[in-house]
Amino acid sequence: MALSFVFRACVLLNSGLDFPAAVFLKSGIKLFSLPFSGNIDTALNILSLFKYFFYALAALSMISPGWAAAFASPPAAMALAMIAAGAGGGETATSARNTPLKRDTSLLERRTTRLNTFSSFQKPPDAPNKSPPAPKDKAAAKAAALAAARDLERNAKIGSGRGLSAVAMATSAQRRSASDFERAKRWNISEAMGAAWTECLQSVDSKSISGRDFFSALSYKYVAVLVTSFASARNMQRMEMDRRAQVDVLDRYRVSTGTCAWRKLLRCLIETSGLFGPFGDFLSNPEHVFWKLDLTESSSRMRRFLKRNYRGSDHLGAAADYEDRLHVKYGEKSDVCSADPDASLTTNLSSTASIIIPEAMSMEERNEDDEQMENESTENSMGNQRLSSSADQSSKASLDSRISGASGDQNLVQSTSVVAPGYVPSETDERIIFELTSLMVRPLKVVHGTFQITTKRINFMIDEHTKDASMEDSVAACYEEQDKDRSWLISSLHQMFNRRYLLRRSALELFMVDRSNFFFDFGSIEGCKNAYRAIVQARPPHLNNIYLATQRPEQILKRTQLMERWARWEISNFEYLMELNTMAGRSYNDITQYPVFPWILADYCSKTLDLGDPASYRDLSKPIGALNPERLKKFQERYSSFDDPVIPKFHYGSHYSSAGTVLYYLVRVEPFTTFAIQLQGGKFDHADRMFSDISSTWNGVLEDMSDVKELVPEMFYLPEVLTNVNSIDFGTTQLGGKLDSVKLPPWAYSPVDFIHKHRMALESEHVSAHLHEWIDLIFGYKQRGKEAVTANNVFFYITYEGTIDIDKIADPVQRRATQDQIAYFGQTPSQLLTVPHLKRKPLSDVLHLQTIFRNPSEVRPYMVPNPERCNVPAAAILASHDSVVVVDVNAPAANVALHRWQPNTPDGQGTPFLFQHGKASASSTSGALMRMFKGSGGSGTEEWQFPRALAFAASGIRSSAVVAITCDKEIITGGHADNSVKLISSDGAKTIETAAAHCAPVTCLALSLDSKYLVTGSRDTTVILWRVHRISPSHMNSVAESSSTTPTTPVSPNAVVSSSNSTPETRRRRIEGPMHVLRGHLGVVTCCSVCSDLGIIASCSDTSGVLLHSLRRGRLMRTLDVRGVHAVCLSSQGVVLIWKQSEKKLSTFTVNGIPISTTILSPLSGTISCLEISVDGKNALIGTCSCRDDDPKEESASKDESQLNMPKCNATSSIPNEATAEQRLAIPVPSICFLDVHTLKVCHTLTLEEGQDISAIALNKDNTNLLVSTADKQLMVFTDPALSLKVVDQMLRLGWEGDGLLR
Repeated sequence: MALSFVFRACVLLNSGLDFPAAVFLKSGIKLFSLPFSGNIDTALNILSLFKYFFYALAALSMISPGWAAAFASPPAAMALAMIAAGAGGGETATSARNTPLKRDTSLLERRTTRLNTFSSFQKPPDAPNKSPPAPKDKAAAKAAALAAARDLERNAKIGSGRGLSAVAMATSAQRRSASDFERAKRWNISEAMGAAWTECLQSVDSKSISGRDFFSALSYKYVAVLVTSFASARNMQRMEMDRRAQVDVLDRYRVSTGTCAWRKLLRCLIETSGLFGPFGDFLSNPEHVFWKLDLTESSSRMRRFLKRNYRGSDHLGAAADYEDRLHVKYGEKSDVCSADPDASLTTNLSSTASIIIPEAMSMEERNEDDEQMENESTENSMGNQRLSSSADQSSKASLDSRISGASGDQNLVQSTSVVAPGYVPSETDERIIFELTSLMVRPLKVVHGTFQITTKRINFMIDEHTKDASMEDSVAACYEEQDKDRSWLISSLHQMFNRRYLLRRSALELFMVDRSNFFFDFGSIEGCKNAYRAIVQARPPHLNNIYLATQRPEQILKRTQLMERWARWEISNFEYLMELNTMAGRSYNDITQYPVFPWILADYCSKTLDLGDPASYRDLSKPIGALNPERLKKFQERYSSFDDPVIPKFHYGSHYSSAGTVLYYLVRVEPFTTFAIQLQGGKFDHADRMFSDISSTWNGVLEDMSDVKELVPEMFYLPEVLTNVNSIDFGTTQLGGKLDSVKLPPWAYSPVDFIHKHRMALESEHVSAHLHEWIDLIFGYKQRGKEAVTANNVFFYITYEGTIDIDKIADPVQRRATQDQIAYFGQTPSQLLTVPHLKRKPLSDVLHLQTIFRNPSEVRPYMVPNPERCNVPAAAILASHDSVVVVDVNAPAANVALHRWQPNTPDGQGTPFLFQHGKASASSTSGALMRMFKGSGGSGTEEWQFPRALAFAASGIRSSAVVAITCDKEIITGGHADNSVKLISSDGAKTIETAAAHCAPVTCLALSLDSKYLVTGSRDTTVILWRVHRISPSHMNSVAESSSTTPTTPVSPNAVVSSSNSTPETRRRRIEGPMHVLRGHLGVVTCCSVCSDLGIIASCSDTSGVLLHSLRRGRLMRTLDVRGVHAVCLSSQGVVLIWKQSEKKLSTFTVNGIPISTTILSPLSGTISCLEISVDGKNALIGTCSCRDDDPKEESASKDESQLNMPKCNATSSIPNEATAEQRLAIPVPSICFLDVHTLKVCHTLTLEEGQDISAIALNKDNTNLLVSTADKQLMVFTDPALSLKVVDQMLRLGWEGDGLLR
């Protein structure tokens, strides 16, 4: 019988059993062949035990608890059912019972209680019981066997402790946790089987006991051990499945990363015209180039940029009358076959390339639209992410490095916010605080997902099983591929506002430090509160405390003192209106609650616009529907006669801001063009009803009973909303005219001019004096109640917050209809004030606005005494509130002087400022060494030799182009022979830090206005963006002292190093980077500029024109095809100022490449040596001088570069053919000219004496003083003397007694 059993077992073993069954069978055969001491009854019992073994195999193969129960006795059936359930992956939850075990409790009940409590799951394995000595007679043996069986039944020890733990692991819902995996690793097949057979046969070898009780106990124990073994195998299988799943995650992420990298490279080559080959010309110069709005915001929440839209379309056929025109045109043209032999090649090329384009460029770069934009931190944005896989550490490290980005305190440099597929926060590095299903609200669309907050980040995971819901069914299909899981560091959160969604305060809008923002709706007010508490609990380090204390908009307005700041002219009218819109719940993310701005002007017919005439302005004390008295009477009659038991009375049946209103104004700019088509059901509205004429729109607002719409913010800063930039066919009017760009008023000669004058009207004194009246109507106490009735300012009831509760509408049809009505009809902003708004002070009473640009004719020059002690002529000057830093023209080996002064403080001797010269160096430690390389470069006598920086300069570089001074009075220099940039202290000219990444000397550099970003250009044709960090003065001094004793060592061209070897490696670099390496130039970069407020970098070379790159993403935005540019500056108003020396031409462009104005300086006997733009970006200063000797050096170098046979760089965006009026100006030399940045008209000229060529100019922060360095070693201060008297009078009224004056 035994041989027959072994034979059958071998047959079964070779018949294809699965892995666990084969292992158990092999182990059983192996142990069965071992000799044992026992009678034939024991052998038969063991063979019967194998019967249960095969029953278990049968149950396992059928994967059904029911079948398992049919093949075994009740105790074994329960165990086999557990095996089958484990094999099938299903688990049945059983309610826990705490019933104490009794003698009469059945074995099944005791086992169930044991499994539910998992008592042995946390206990060490039970020690095996030693076998009692064998009885001497059969009666004693039988009694001992019966006692042992009863004892086994009482204690219900089914297998060992280890076996029971494994059973619990197989049936526990927590088996996927890390702790279960660790326990499962301690088990393997051999250990489990060894324990199984040892426990089952340990009594067989030592006792000759027979009987049914012993057999039952032995079978119970064996079945439990069998369950243990299956559980161990099941856990191993799950571990392997998880490992494979994580490998698949990594593979998919690597493929996605590679695809994105190739797409980015392809687009970079297309934008820089660097793509060659069969498809190069077709891809780089397509027939149509489409543009869309970049979501990057400035500090005032302006979105100025258009970026290239690789998925753009001309929406052919979307015009309302397209079919009619097609029907008329059909048949008029005959088919013409081309006789060109290359026609087929061209056709094939185009068709082939059209296949390449969707594959390579159709999908958006990850997180490009939600930059949204565009987290100022040096941490890796995904550096702390873990993928919970068993892959090796090197793979995880490489993955983290690929998905890392910049984030931090106030970083404008973009970081990747898209989570890798399958991302699961690990318990080792972060803990989940809050998790809730939510909606990410986007224009005309919501995305279903899960909002998750951990200790380190905020995650939003897309719900792949739920279709995207949108206001139009076609939206989800159009934008489905843009929806990705997203993740943001908790440290990147800057502001948080409670928001309404469909008039229910159930949403939050999060504002990040990189000026991106995201809107989440949680479906209920309670869910929103819980999410808010969870974010507060996470303690974001950069979240303003104001938003931690309250979420009520009226309280936030009060705590921020925003109204008082506006009344003191500390912020502009545009900035104030945008802040009010933001606090009142208006959002770019929800098009049904878009920011609202007022109509400002009432004159759209005159040839000239007089901003000083009050008749040119709209009455801001009345709502838009009350401006026409005749129409107002009709509205009042409607209000008086309306009587409904449910609907309250109202004046206006339409709203001043709705989704249709927003798309009416923005239809010419993507993505609003696509939104307008979706909102209209797949077609544009009829051309006669679309935005075509500003004057006609204003007349409709005054006369139409259903038209009371206000304006949108883009009408004050974005000229592209008035231009058909994508050449869209909007249809034809009833008069046969084709709808294209918007018709402008007679007083505006271009869209740019209209936007400029419109913004000037908004910021005018008249509007400033009356803007508070309009604020009372929209955001203030006249929004509701009796005051609203008196002001004729009552709208339909469903537009107000609190008038309807969607949650109480049980009927789903009515609920949906109400939601649609709220979404499409419009929503009134949250009420911020219940009392009248403050009035703004008169401009004449605002002292800080009395700048030299307001009354330039009153500006007078003042010479600083003892010019030999001023360290002039200078290459750069910084004028702060208490000191003046002067760097001479010997840069980079320059002398540095630090002077003290107090501007606008009379010295009692006729000078409107106090000035104290800086101290000269006690000894010139490096003077002899530097004279060996550059000759004597001292300015003044030896006793007034200022500290000099240690540097080895490269030849042929203008000193003024490689020097910049930070707000901390530190100097950054380029032009070094080792291709580096150096940070130098102003006190002692000591090198604080050295950084290098270029492969050639730095030829130009520029700092942002806030000194946070540094841009360097080089002879290697690249431009590099760096971040400059500020530290405490004590730390800075200690670093400077240690660096003075450390020799300069060679620096790797691809590394950033500190000059202080004693500084710990963990210390954050003062100059961090490269943040971006900007490419596109084909020659030496001659000049550069950076504006952190706009988020843009401008650079130019003789061969490539002017390139505009995004500061956040490092992408090339525009190319201005203007060669030979000598200087470039960026204005905070979105204007690029260019000086072309060869043609004596000053030009201005918008950041989107539209020409604004051009001025030719003729006659001009010299050149422009300095360009400076005011802080507000409205005015510019130019300093002139005769031709200098150091210019030809750089020009000759550039000429040698241009003689190389290099391909011509085509402009990414061609400049329009519309000619701008060129004006000619005669400017004396040397002189300083005051210019309007927009018109380039000279407001005032300060003429200097002959020989006083200007080497450097500098404005102080409040633009009240202008410092000028001249070639004849003079330092001059230009200021209005009356201003200093006003300052003193104000300080005396405040109780000042003269303390703090320089002694």
